[in-house]
Amino acid sequence: MFSKDRWKEIIEVLSTNWFRTLLTAFGVFWGILILIILLAAGKGLENGIKADFGDIATNTMFVWTRSTTKAYVGLPIGRRFSYTTEDVAAIWAEVPNLRFVSPRNQIGNSEPNVVRGVNKGTYNIYGDYPEIIKQDPLSITSGRFINQLDISESRKIAVIGQGVVEDLYKKESQIIGSFITV
Repeated sequence: MFSKDRWKEIIEVLSTNWFRTLLTAFGVFWGILILIILLAAGKGLENGIKADFGDIATNTMFVWTRSTTKAYVGLPIGRRFSYTTEDVAAIWAEVPNLRFVSPRNQIGNSEPNVVRGVNKGTYNIYGDYPEIIKQDPLSITSGRFINQLDISESRKIAVIGQGVVEDLYKKESQIIGSFITV
């Protein structure tokens, strides 16, 4: 209920100590501003992480090798090793309750590594098995993804991304069935 006397008293108290009133108002403003900034930063971080991991399946684990940092039984520091397809079979045998194991080879992008005619480009190149699409879904706009028959028959198949299409092909070019050098 509106009371003229209460509002008069409030204004009188606020105007009596105007410096304290301004400091209090600034403190409340500052606190709300910091809260908004922190909430926005947290939401931005959450959105960034979701965008980075996008469609990757939950309960997914990635394992890769690096150079060693310690000597071992006479072997030097900095030696490299790689997993093999036999390691994939061992993982299947030794780790229970796995749904997919998707080995991947990767070639970096330090110099032009994809060529089509006179056009060249530098791209990340992955050697994947068909199961990867169940863990990290891709948007296939035309054609198909690789399958086990492609691997067992050593077919020369490439799934190319939109960047390769835009950089190396003309708009009217036929993409499916064309040749590129990787």
